Amino acid sequence: MHLAQELHRISTNVRFLTGSLLLPEYAAALAERLFLTPPAPRLPQSTFFDFLDAHAGFVEFRGRHLAAWRWGPPDAPAVLLAHGWGGYAAQMRGFVPLLLAQGYRVLAYDQPAHGLSEGKLTGLPDFAGALEAVAAHHGGVRHVITHSLAGAAVAMAISRGLRLKSAVLVSPPSDLVGYSRRFARWYWMPEPLRRAMQAAIEERFGVRWYEFEIQRLAPRLNAPALVIHDHRDAVVPWKQGAALARAWPGARLLSTVGLGHGRILENDAVARAAADFISGKSDVAGLAAPALPHPAPVY
Repeated sequence: MHLAQELHRISTNVRFLTGSLLLPEYAAALAERLFLTPPAPRLPQSTFFDFLDAHAGFVEFRGRHLAAWRWGPPDAPAVLLAHGWGGYAAQMRGFVPLLLAQGYRVLAYDQPAHGLSEGKLTGLPDFAGALEAVAAHHGGVRHVITHSLAGAAVAMAISRGLRLKSAVLVSPPSDLVGYSRRFARWYWMPEPLRRAMQAAIEERFGVRWYEFEIQRLAPRLNAPALVIHDHRDAVVPWKQGAALARAWPGARLLSTVGLGHGRILENDAVARAAADFISGKSDVAGLAAPALPHPAPVY
């Protein structure tokens, strides 16, 4: 982290510490906005070229326009690619060629308040709603590949009635409260302030966080799922993906080593495992990939 960024974080932390004592409502509002503001991604120069072969458009979602792209014939069954928090659609580009080769239409979009999509603040309920909106707009979505927070979003969407034939979740979280506590420690937030922040976010979206708990969603998760997670993921710990896979009825877990949280999207063996799982060529498709350990069901 650069010195200027670290000094800014420390300044913010001091405001949280003093504000929680002197102006608790102001501190809670500040914490809420910070928690719901995605970081600006550092887009590589090649991002523009990732979409030259795609049909571009926008999907309306709660008064905001979401940037969206489509590859492949419009009448083919569709696979929807959903990036995670602080990400962008081009991160999912590595899945496109294999899916097109297997006859699928491929859809991607920028999440609310991300990339070219409109908005300033967003959160998990928005991620779930945006996924549902893009799927409804294009129609024929049979499969989903998600990264990071979008994995929790697709679980939420399926539990609310989104019908899918399969879902691949790469590096998904399973504990929103735990994440908020790590966030609070990073910004020196006392626990009462974290709880006030959570209450403000719940009020904003009209959804209680306990409704996101994977154990509550599990009975309604009726799509076959493959979870792919790296043991050395420093952003979303591997144990969270493993916990989600254990709770999801019939889900499979494929673990990698050394790919981290972001580079896992650039790995050819991971893309092949996802594409083969979706096409039904194997229950867990990384069997032939020497870079990946032999996968097994999660019990």
